[in-house]
Amino acid sequence: MANVLLVNPFPAGFDTTQTSLTVNGSIALVGSAVATGEPINWNALYEGVGYNEINFRGNGVHGGSTAQTTGFAVSAGTATVTAANNFSVGDQVTFLGNTGTLSALFNGQVYTIVTASATNFTIVTTNTGTTTTGDVGLAIKYRPQTLPVPGVNYAQALTVTALSASSTTLTVTAANNLLPGAYVTISVATGTLGPKLAGLQLPVIQSTGTAFTATMPSALTGTTGTGTGVGINGVQPYSVKFWSALNSGYEYQYSSTFGTLFVDAQTNAAAAGDPLAKLAAAAYPAGVLADVIKFEAKFARG
Repeated sequence: MANVLLVNPFPAGFDTTQTSLTVNGSIALVGSAVATGEPINWNALYEGVGYNEINFRGNGVHGGSTAQTTGFAVSAGTATVTAANNFSVGDQVTFLGNTGTLSALFNGQVYTIVTASATNFTIVTTNTGTTTTGDVGLAIKYRPQTLPVPGVNYAQALTVTALSASSTTLTVTAANNLLPGAYVTISVATGTLGPKLAGLQLPVIQSTGTAFTATMPSALTGTTGTGTGVGINGVQPYSVKFWSALNSGYEYQYSSTFGTLFVDAQTNAAAAGDPLAKLAAAAYPAGVLADVIKFEAKFARG
């Protein structure tokens, strides 16, 4: 799973009044769907339009803010990234959603493009490993926005009863009501993994209410640990809607309870009048990957 929220370039993306802020943009989805919904982090916004989206001004130009990556190869300190794109030399990009042995090492890092063509681009890297192909992720032009709305963010205490790590993803067993984009600081002193996390501030990927996953700054090993922690949710919209701009036949429903986006589709087995089925965990259908998914989110001010 991978997604990025894109905000229409200024001044169309933000509409501010005394009481609320309305954010208009689109979301790019790649990789694999998850039956529990696609986590949405409202604290991570990027200005621009997506690789498959017509410029919001209506002038027929496709966006240059994202590209689907399908391959990584490294030779003599240079990584060649396979991706249909319209990036330019000197653009800064970051990566999201890669799971391959080599490609995952690029997630969350910022690089400057050295060369670019319509089918690939190159960056300088110290990463080494086996060439990754067929792993669909996102390359994002690095122009992050800070959401200009003060949030009422209450700290919640966490009792950590179990920990496990897989590469840079941490799974924490603890009762919580954290949402994607929340930040957690864990204070632990037991087990093989616990002491390595003490004092780190980690962003939450997704939560089930009884456990959550978070991103670690580097790969850690160990499978045990208990302790305590503190989590703080980021600002959340009080009203939000997603829709297909291409009339793709898919519907997109946001759950504010879980902070996740669900992709809905009629199944062949569903009878007339039945609700649409949530897209199961699998590769996203071509119709979703090619869709232009727009959103409008409203945040309370003050």
